[in-house]
Parts: sequence; C-alpha cells; structure tokens
Amino acid sequence: MNPWVAADGRLLAFALLVAGFSCSPVGGTSEADREILERLEREFQEGVRLRQDREQARPHFHQAVRHLEELRRRGANNAMLYRNLGNAYLLADDLPRALLSYHRGLRLSPNDAALNELLAEARQLVVYPPSGDLGRPRPKDRPAWMPYVPGEWLMGAALICYVVGCVAATRWRMVRQTRHLLGGLFFLSASALCAGGLLVRCAEERERAAHPLAVVARNGMLVRRGNGMAFPPRYDVPLHRGVEGRLLLEREGWVQIELSGGEIGWLPREAVLLDES
Repeated sequence: MNPWVAADGRLLAFALLVAGFSCSPVGGTSEADREILERLEREFQEGVRLRQDREQARPHFHQAVRHLEELRRRGANNAMLYRNLGNAYLLADDLPRALLSYHRGLRLSPNDAALNELLAEARQLVVYPPSGDLGRPRPKDRPAWMPYVPGEWLMGAALICYVVGCVAATRWRMVRQTRHLLGGLFFLSASALCAGGLLVRCAEERERAAHPLAVVARNGMLVRRGNGMAFPPRYDVPLHRGVEGRLLLEREGWVQIELSGGEIGWLPREAVLLDES
C-alpha cells in the first residue's frame, strides 16, 4: 500500500493522539506540552495538505516526527503515540523507523488491531529478495483469533484460581463431597496452566531484552560471514531497508543478527536500527 494514499486516515489517528495526550497527564500537562502538541498538529496537517507534492510535504512530516519524539522524551509512552510516530516516519519516507515504532506500540498493546494492520502494510513496502524467503517475516505461531494475554492477567488468574482451588480442596476434606474435590482439582490445574503461561511470558521478555529487534536501515547491505568488510558475503543477495531480525552480538562496529528464517550474519552497526528502548 502507498503510504501517501492513506494520509487522511493517518491524520485521524493523529487527532486522536492529540486528544488523548491532552486528557491524560504525562508528567503533567504543562504549557510546554501543549505548545509541542500545537506545533505537531500544524506540521502534520500541513504535510497532509501538501501530500500531492512529496518533496514539499516530507519536511513537514519530518518536523512532526521531531515533535512526537520530543513528547516521547517527555514521558509519553503508549500504543497510540507509537502508532502515530510510525505513521509520521512512514510519511517522512523512513520505513525502518516506522517499523520499529509499530513494534514498540505492539509491545505495549499486542492486541491493537490498527497497529497490527499498519505493521503488515509497512512490511509490504520492504523490498525483499526476488527469490527465496531471505529476510521475509514468518507467520505468527499464535492463531489470529487467539488474543495475547498480558503477563499481569496471567499472574492474577493464577493467584485467583489457586486460592479458589485451595478453598475447594479444604471444603472437600471437611465434607468429602466429590464436587468439591473436582472443583479443587479444576482450579488448581487452571492455576498451574496460568503459571506456566506466565513463565513463558517471562522467558519471552528475557529473550527480547537479550536479543532486541534489529531493522536494516540501508539498502543494498550484504550480510557477511564475519565482523569486517574483509569477510565474504554469506548470501549472494543484499538486504534492503526494513528487513527485520534479532541482535545476537555486537563487536567492533558490527552486529551479528538472526533473520526470521534463522539465517545469521554480520552487518555494519550504522546500517542497523536496534530496539534499545
């Protein structure tokens, strides 16, 4: 999808951001915050007005990005902010940072349908190698109909089920009625399942912290076998901006990344964006 065609829809999301930021304090809604929001709105609207001429519109979206990043530095941290930051980056022709912003928003709100759709649309703009699956994102293991359950919910459910299960088991020992025994076993089993899910969430978070998202930021980057230009390319085809992977190692100005298909290689550090937030 051409991001410029969807500019009006992205402006609507931006308007919601302004309203949401104004109504919810982020370190206090100061006069400086309101001034940033006003400048942000003006730049974004001007960019949309000039969207038929990309060269004239792009600087305004760059300014909108700068103001959004300033809001982030001042404490704004929510899915709507990152959705609009991704939209602004995309309209400013910065696809890698748009992808990174959408991912950050989904980390805060994994079930956000709009963010998932925007991420899928942005991925369609990435130029992948014409043959093979090198660098192409893999489908999610979780079915689309299954919502992501936050770790806090799993912890709460595990505690509630454990308490109810203990009460039911105690009641069974007092009256020896089968229904209390079955109820206790059911809730204790549910508690164990929730606790297992929580352990999986913790492992995923540790994995994300240890191996953050990496997005290729330049076109025509050859993945090499070692951390230097003297090493031969691992693959004959180059990667272009927007290809996603995970950081494995960082050494002497180079990073080793693992692509979605398990392919591993080295790229210059300045050619890769890392999700270090």
